[in-house]
Amino acid sequence: MNRRPQIYLVPFVSILLCVVELLFASYSNAQSAPPPVRAAYSDFFELARPGYADVVLFGGAFRSDKYATIQEGLQFEQSITRYVGLVGRSTGYQLFEGEGFENPLDPASGKHKSRLNFVRLLGGLDLTPYPGTHLYVLGGKDVGDSHAVSFEGDLSSWLFSYSPHPINFSSESGYDGQNHVTSNEIDLRIVLFSTRNYLALAGAGGAIYNGGFLSGGLAGEGGPAGGMYLTRLKAGMDLQAGYGSAGAYVQFTAFKLFNWSQ
Repeated sequence: MNRRPQIYLVPFVSILLCVVELLFASYSNAQSAPPPVRAAYSDFFELARPGYADVVLFGGAFRSDKYATIQEGLQFEQSITRYVGLVGRSTGYQLFEGEGFENPLDPASGKHKSRLNFVRLLGGLDLTPYPGTHLYVLGGKDVGDSHAVSFEGDLSSWLFSYSPHPINFSSESGYDGQNHVTSNEIDLRIVLFSTRNYLALAGAGGAIYNGGFLSGGLAGEGGPAGGMYLTRLKAGMDLQAGYGSAGAYVQFTAFKLFNWSQ
């Protein structure tokens, strides 16, 4: 989906979409190699036939020593060509502040409130330069207790897709125009084992926040993670725990995918 594979769920949303692509490729084309780059790009401007539409419902919770968040949202994607899709994402946040940690999600601009509620609306493109790789370029605005204009770039790519243990690398960079904080996140997951019914993944992730009102100009966290994807249900979950600027933390994420061929 999130996400990651930390506080922001974007990388994990990207991972789950790539998991679906990996499963389709593994079970439908297990004996074939990826198409050559030249042949793949020869139809770059042709409309996707058949096309597809995806809707991802996702939610989760983050708890640290100093603050907590609950998130829920959905992402919609409509294919244009095999390499370009239109994406819209809406994420609702409920932020609970404890000891006043300068949280990069805090949109209060110096005004302390125990709970903040806002929705982040983003739209943009999903670029697929190569099978198993997605680059999301998004921009939008918050409504509610935050009025920030924000920009995000998300990359997710599968390595060794045709091996028994594929590896997913994902990263996310974002900028909040209200608190002027830049976030950078990296996640790594490996498929430990898989069947036609599920995949089990494990790995680690971390995030660094810089700029704006952050004390010392830098904050972050990181730790190990594990997850499972249920093939028939097109649903999954991810759990991560670790330590960082806000102390010990734990994060849980769940998601459900709906897709249609057109």
